[in-house]
Amino acid sequence: MYYIIATAEASSHLARYDGIRYGLSERGGDLESVYCETRHKGFGEEVTRRVMLGTYVFSAGYYRAYYDKAQRVRRLIKGNFVKAFESVDIIFTPTSPITAFEIGGKIEDPLAIYLSDVYTVPASLAGVLAMNIPLGLSSEGLPIGGQLIGNFFCEETILRVDSFIERNLMAP
Repeated sequence: MYYIIATAEASSHLARYDGIRYGLSERGGDLESVYCETRHKGFGEEVTRRVMLGTYVFSAGYYRAYYDKAQRVRRLIKGNFVKAFESVDIIFTPTSPITAFEIGGKIEDPLAIYLSDVYTVPASLAGVLAMNIPLGLSSEGLPIGGQLIGNFFCEETILRVDSFIERNLMAP
């Protein structure tokens, strides 16, 4: 559901990158050539993939089947967070199901990249506060993170919990 919404919104927002008002300016030729060159040079492979998926989601007949349903589920997730914050101030989760991979690693495996942020997705969908905090290093020396999730407009609470963790749990 997240990738339906994220790719659809990426497609919608990045459609503005026309090389005239937004994005790289690749002047010359007709208007279609300007658009094509701007997007070819300005969007990497992953961005292009997401725009293509999002364009498909918004295409005739698929909007209601995919995007509309995903938005309804998004509202349910937000409602679950609202309910949870009636009894807790902070939710703590891992940031990722795996440790970080090296810069440039997994680039040939988009699914692995998508799955690495599965724990950050619910907070993003609900629009609640979330903060990644470093928790140390793996045996390979790669960073491990945790995520503090807080209620709407409770930035101070998250910052205080982070400060406590840094002072008391992460000290050498």
